[in-house]
Amino acid sequence: MNKYDNIISELDQENLDMIKSELPEFTHESLINIKNKFHEKTINKRSKLKKIISRSLTVAACICVVFVGLVNTNKLFAANILDVPVIGDIVNLVTIDKMALYDKYREINIEIPSIEGLEDNNAQEKINSILKERAIAVYDKAVENSEKIKEDSKKAGFLTSIPETVSQSYILIRNNEDILSFKVVTTQIKASGYDRADFYNVALKNSKLLNISDLFDKDYDYISSINNEIITKMKEEIEKEEAGYFIEEFDTIDENTNFYINENDKLVIVFDEYEIAAGYIGMPEFIIDTSVFGDNISELGYLK
Repeated sequence: MNKYDNIISELDQENLDMIKSELPEFTHESLINIKNKFHEKTINKRSKLKKIISRSLTVAACICVVFVGLVNTNKLFAANILDVPVIGDIVNLVTIDKMALYDKYREINIEIPSIEGLEDNNAQEKINSILKERAIAVYDKAVENSEKIKEDSKKAGFLTSIPETVSQSYILIRNNEDILSFKVVTTQIKASGYDRADFYNVALKNSKLLNISDLFDKDYDYISSINNEIITKMKEEIEKEEAGYFIEEFDTIDENTNFYINENDKLVIVFDEYEIAAGYIGMPEFIIDTSVFGDNISELGYLK
């Protein structure tokens, strides 16, 4: 294995700086780890490798070049060799497109998020289609409203008007081996600002976009349990004079109520701004203790 060792030696001397620039977590100790892994993986094929390397130094040089190329262009490969965590998750949330329109009657800026990396490509396409269609609907509505502003301004003889200002962006909430959760926030600004959000929760093991009913056993009345818990929490905050909730405005949650599953695997119910509380509270969130559901939680284990 002398010639093989020379290849690793050259890697050490000529490419260490390059590897460090691509992988900040790389250390000299990691280089030793690379050598060991190469030796371990080739120990049963040592005689074959000797024949190959002895036939041509060019082959050996190519091995070195390919290896260095993989380290510098493929962080997943490098991380596996170095035994360090991969930077970033396999399933990602990215911006695939933007729709924007600016003039004196409108300022519209819509980001369209997209999921990449789900195992089920068909499910991924369906979810991304939902995200795109809803973004287009927001854009079209904003354009429609701005055209009305333009028409009304001209009829009234106004030279200027308050433009229709609408933006949409997304915020990642959770992304681990079980759940991808994020919200798409739409902000509309006229005399005052207004935010609304759509929450999305994707079970990564089966590439499923979760409904709130998926968290519980079939036929379980989870709605009543959640309603009671929300009312109790609102009353507690009102008694403390810490929140301006409008209990009379709250009727019930439903299948379309916004929710997400936090890092502690607890259900969080979310309401839009002004829906059940004063505007200064923003979008109220209620963490529902799993114990209120008793033994009625889905065996899929989304909640704990």
